[in-house]
Amino acid sequence: MKKYNKHIFKAAFAVLALAGLVMFSGCKNSTDLSLGEKPTPAFTAAVATDGHSVTLINNSDIPSIPYWSVPALNLGFADLQGDSVEVNFIFPGTYPVKMLVVGAGGIDSLTKSVTTTQPDGNACSPTTALGFIASCTQKTWKPKPGAGAYKVGQFAGDGGWWTSGDGDVTGRPCLFNDTYTFKFNEAGDYIFDDQGDFWAEDYSGDPQWSCRASSTYPANQANWASGNFKYAIITGAGVKGLGQLKVIGTGAHIGLQKPINNNEVFNSSTTSITYDIWSMTPNKTDALGTYDELVLTFHYGSWSPTEGWWTYTLVSMH
Repeated sequence: MKKYNKHIFKAAFAVLALAGLVMFSGCKNSTDLSLGEKPTPAFTAAVATDGHSVTLINNSDIPSIPYWSVPALNLGFADLQGDSVEVNFIFPGTYPVKMLVVGAGGIDSLTKSVTTTQPDGNACSPTTALGFIASCTQKTWKPKPGAGAYKVGQFAGDGGWWTSGDGDVTGRPCLFNDTYTFKFNEAGDYIFDDQGDFWAEDYSGDPQWSCRASSTYPANQANWASGNFKYAIITGAGVKGLGQLKVIGTGAHIGLQKPINNNEVFNSSTTSITYDIWSMTPNKTDALGTYDELVLTFHYGSWSPTEGWWTYTLVSMH
């Protein structure tokens, strides 16, 4: 079964609910209501003169809600929505693009091949989110070894509820020795290395809260250990419009394991997490030396659409 986001499910549920209403009303007057026609999907993929930027345009025959999937960019229906979206293929080639359309009369999809002819020579520039995070070959990050590396609060970027202190760097060393490597390649490879240990709390079987060997993860949490995953950059998105960093694969995460988008979980079955880029600071210099600093924030509060945010500060390893 394909996994679509909540908006698709809502639209599909609306279609089914309306169908049920028609059936019910048909007992009285079968001509009162109609679902209407199912949309026939059609779209144009316009390649810009630069040879790598592509605009996807919904040309379906009736009003519908379009969602897009571009597997080569690790982007799915939950990431790309709207009648016109822009995507950028860094490497030239021919790529499948799928559009899913949701209308009052049903759901349908269409897949086309899109061919680009030129590489994006600016993709790994440090002024872009991708270039800052992955550089031109690969780049490795770790939690900032100081106060404020982990914080949680009511709103994005806020640490009013709890903020890690300087003492946590040595008191919880397994929270600070993790590394996150992002490769600048066509596959979008992301490598997580927990250095063989993790911070265990009561939800992971340790009421004492301590560092434990990764080999002791409960079976339903084992996917949180070191592994090879994928990542994607969603340009222009996020609370500040700086973009989003999405890590993909069962158990893939940055920072703490338990909080995910709009919820908290106690097993490692989540298949992706999307982080909003809060800030990207190059060549920052202080007592730690000179490094690049990346701050990520994301909403985890299941009780509110606006409250409950974790924020992580990472530093580059040169």
